[in-house]
Amino acid sequence: MDHATRTTGDPRRISRATITEQLEDALRVDIQVGILRPGQRIRSNEVAERYGVSATPLREALQRLAGESLIELDPRLGATVAPMSERDVRDIYEMLQLLDGIALERSIERGDTSWLADVERAWDAVTGAIEQREALGDRPSNEDRRRVGMLWSTAHWTFHEALYEKCGSPWLMRFVRQLHAHADRYQMLTIYQPGVHRDSRGEHGDIYRAAKARDVDGAVNALREHLRLTVRLLAESIEADRLEREGSSAAVAGAASGDRSATFPSRS
Repeated sequence: MDHATRTTGDPRRISRATITEQLEDALRVDIQVGILRPGQRIRSNEVAERYGVSATPLREALQRLAGESLIELDPRLGATVAPMSERDVRDIYEMLQLLDGIALERSIERGDTSWLADVERAWDAVTGAIEQREALGDRPSNEDRRRVGMLWSTAHWTFHEALYEKCGSPWLMRFVRQLHAHADRYQMLTIYQPGVHRDSRGEHGDIYRAAKARDVDGAVNALREHLRLTVRLLAESIEADRLEREGSSAAVAGAASGDRSATFPSRS
């Protein structure tokens, strides 16, 4: 689905006319901004109560999200948020480095003054989104995560789309758009991961200034460096998330062990 057409994910009563589509969008947003975490089980009764829906549209929405590889469905366990893997990250971003680089190179070579004006407007929008994101701090509320997360997502894609739009290949743009939609969920991790501070303004600014100067090599190199840094931060985030889950599991097991000891005290 196109970035600009998604809903904000607000927890509200959803109209019956488009109930499945809106629920699908709302759940997608919560997955993308990390409110629903990788591997988290989706409890149907809680989701139905939150959005004021019945079981049928919820089941349909989950099936659609499973088709996008955002949800995993198991006949026994039900629905869980799809886990993130470093393997997928490297695969997606390797393709982005290749295809985005081609699209950017062609677009700079073919872009006219109207293209440059579109890029400048998109740059203004993305810097505004960065400012709002930075103002939230490391631990924003869920509501702020939705609002600013989707603002950033839309502005970020619009910036890249403006850079590539004069590449002259609808098929190339179609593949790039699809890859960015999948990468969106991953790159959100680098926004809200506590302790991760990256210079988004500087990274995108390097791409923007080189493109504006018609410096093809400089723009493509800045783009690929930006994508390589994203991969590194994502790999660190995925590993931190794995260690956190393992620590939580160990704590639960330890508590259970402690409970058994209390129930059956030794006879010393």
